[in-house]
Amino acid sequence: MEQRRRGSGWIGWLVFLLFILGPSILPPLARWLTQQTGMPIGTTELFIALIVLMVVISVGSSIFGALRRSSEGSGGPSIPEANDPFNFPSAQGEVVRLPSSNPDDVFRTPPPPPEPPRMPASSTNLPGAPRFEPIIDPRILTIGIIGVVFIGLVFGVLFLLTNP
Repeated sequence: MEQRRRGSGWIGWLVFLLFILGPSILPPLARWLTQQTGMPIGTTELFIALIVLMVVISVGSSIFGALRRSSEGSGGPSIPEANDPFNFPSAQGEVVRLPSSNPDDVFRTPPPPPEPPRMPASSTNLPGAPRFEPIIDPRILTIGIIGVVFIGLVFGVLFLLTNP
């Protein structure tokens, strides 16, 4: 999964930077493109064009990566061993083993079925209930909540002091 996502992570960062830096970069770029092409290009059209271009690049790189992985993963059909006369390739390229005609193999009795599990006696100790680890460490969660409360108090006091 990590290999699959490794290649396209930069596009997300690029979109993020476009949203953050776009209002300051896109107007001068739109004016420059208008001067160079002679066609009126607005900031909104430039923004939409860049987002569409990033989506097309992302889809193209995804398709190219899938094609590359499929070409690397497809090996030739497996070849049966020459010393075993009972191995034959099937139509799908798999090796099929024909059963032998040895009388000992044909008339062999099947093994007995496994015994069903027995209920433990009341004197044996059963394991406890499963324990699950929390996703967020409680110490980090506590520090985060205290930080949010502290920042809220600081901004609340600043708001009350600056507004009469």
